[in-house]
Amino acid sequence: MPRYFFHVVDHSFTIDDEGTELRDIEAARAEAIQTAGEILRHSPRNVWDGSEWQMHVTDETRQTLLKLTFKAENLQ
Repeated sequence: MPRYFFHVVDHSFTIDDEGTELRDIEAARAEAIQTAGEILRHSPRNVWDGSEWQMHVTDETRQTLLKLTFKAENLQ
């Protein structure tokens, strides 16, 4: 089974050294969305500062396969 790595880029670059074994890219896509949701849920104050953060999903050769980008701003 291939191993996928989920790196987070916000005010710093958090590298996923362990990765997760998943059956294919579709499973990695679902895992990225679920993991990003967990991050958003557990750090709501940091999300709303208007700065952009990203999740880069790479394979074992460190090739970026997917990139999710998030930005949230309070307008009032």
